[in-house]
Amino acid sequence: MSTAVAPSQVRLISPLGLLQKLSGLKVLLPFAVLVAIWWAIKVGAGITDEVLVSPATAFAAFVRLVTTGVLSEYASTSLRMIGACAMFSLAVGVPIGFAVGVNRYAARSCEGFLRFLQGVSGIAWLPLVIIWLGLSYKTTLAVVIYTLIVPIVFNTMIGVRTIPENYVLALRSLGAGRLRLATDVYLPGALPSIVVGLRLGMGYGWRALIAAEMLVHSGGLGDLIFSARTFNQIDRIIVGMIVIGCLYIIVDRLIVQPIENLTIARWGVLRK
Repeated sequence: MSTAVAPSQVRLISPLGLLQKLSGLKVLLPFAVLVAIWWAIKVGAGITDEVLVSPATAFAAFVRLVTTGVLSEYASTSLRMIGACAMFSLAVGVPIGFAVGVNRYAARSCEGFLRFLQGVSGIAWLPLVIIWLGLSYKTTLAVVIYTLIVPIVFNTMIGVRTIPENYVLALRSLGAGRLRLATDVYLPGALPSIVVGLRLGMGYGWRALIAAEMLVHSGGLGDLIFSARTFNQIDRIIVGMIVIGCLYIIVDRLIVQPIENLTIARWGVLRK
């Protein structure tokens, strides 16, 4: 005896939902291809585990690091450091960018200098900062803040300089003071550039953080993978590299990019 299925129990996938699922699969496709190439090289070339482990071995190492709490400890150290440095860099870099940007003579004078500082990466400062501050968390803090704050200052300055002068003159003619100009003109006008500077700084700062952690050995994912080198723990090194990339994608796509999209949609022109 056949049983009838109620219409409410039948779930139909709309074309939009199907497209969203397919787009999600497209994002994962390059990673799947990379794992397949990794596995093929490992098996086809007969490489030993002392040189390159298999994806299955790396996944087993990932499970061990998660269950023992080692991975969460190192990852949380890196995330706390980059988060604290980002907040401090915003609090200091945005006012400096405003101060330079509102004066066209100062902006012209500092533009080349700021571009020079952007060219000298935070990683290049590491040997000198280690001599100054030693192998401590202060070294990591200084390098990451430098790497973050320079693009924030530069993009804030550029954002302020792109605001039409008529807006400033209009508010001044109505008796607006400096505080009113900053909150009603400079901040909304420069906000898209500020967020872009933050996104660039987060990318540069994340790489500088990992490099500093490798040398300083004060915890973090960089310390995890560099310490694993001592014992030839290839599986740990590969897991650490994968986690570093995944965490950056999560921070960039789930936190920074939505803020940038909302800011540009509200205050600026959406760029495609």
